[in-house]
Amino acid sequence: MQEFAYWQNMPKLQKQLEKVQQIILNNVRPAEGQLGKALKYNFAIPGKELRPAFVILFGQMGQNKRKKALLNIASSVEILHNATLIHDDIIDESSTRRGRSSIQAKFGKHIALYAGDYLFALSLQLLSNNTSKINNMRIDSHAMQEILSGETAQYGNEYNTNISEKEYLEQIKGKTGILFGYSCFIGAIEGGLSYTLSKKAQRVGILIGEAFQLRDDILDYTASSNQFKKPVLLDVVNGVYTGPLIFALKNDPSHELIKLVKVGKKLTPEQLKQIDRLVAKLGGIKYAQGLADNFTKEAINILNKEFKGYISTPTIISLVKRMLKREY
Repeated sequence: MQEFAYWQNMPKLQKQLEKVQQIILNNVRPAEGQLGKALKYNFAIPGKELRPAFVILFGQMGQNKRKKALLNIASSVEILHNATLIHDDIIDESSTRRGRSSIQAKFGKHIALYAGDYLFALSLQLLSNNTSKINNMRIDSHAMQEILSGETAQYGNEYNTNISEKEYLEQIKGKTGILFGYSCFIGAIEGGLSYTLSKKAQRVGILIGEAFQLRDDILDYTASSNQFKKPVLLDVVNGVYTGPLIFALKNDPSHELIKLVKVGKKLTPEQLKQIDRLVAKLGGIKYAQGLADNFTKEAINILNKEFKGYISTPTIISLVKRMLKREY
């Protein structure tokens, strides 16, 4: 499939992710009416499927060879991720996702809301039908609670120019790190690794997720909408401030940046360009990239120390390095 060109240098993993995509399509096919159309539209062009990739890669390390079950669990993770994206786009009133109209823009907020809810339920159903232990269902429920808490942590904090680095890092852990961590953990534990080692896999995933979100926030200031395939600097207009801007605001002696940011909803395209320029000038992008580098290095150190000799480790390390350098 053309959509999986991202994985062309990893052909074995690419084929497995194509199977994940087919499992997802098979599971949303029964939905009817506008809801069914919205779900099929959502998955017609898949994302990079990074999270199910980590489920599969860590799942290959253990002695449990339930390959079909592992692919179903990987599918449940991707479905969960898409549920959060659909709800995100409703809240942000985002018009695009993956280079085309978002669900809420194309089908309306009501259908988008039900589509997200449907996917949450479907994710749990797929996991419950394929997990090897009931305790892993409890872990999934806890992870989902943390993900939803992380998703909502930034709200109620809109237009707060005093948000600290610590608060921001907690936000990105909840927003992105937890789901990456869960992906690595559930893959490891279902693949047959010990609970102790699976928890270390989870730590790797959280670090990867935090680095990934930092890079995502950096791209908001360095990539065009065409490259990034979603609107850039929309968060600034909506008062949701991310790393590069937060770090630049701490180094703004002239207060030029903060005055612009406080314009809020009425920011013009020209003022957004000025914010973009100042964030780079005041070192916000450089500092954010440094943090992403540090998280990545820590993740790789754990992989080299705790997962040395496992079949998937070189592939995971290669993938983690590639994620840090992505331009879209």
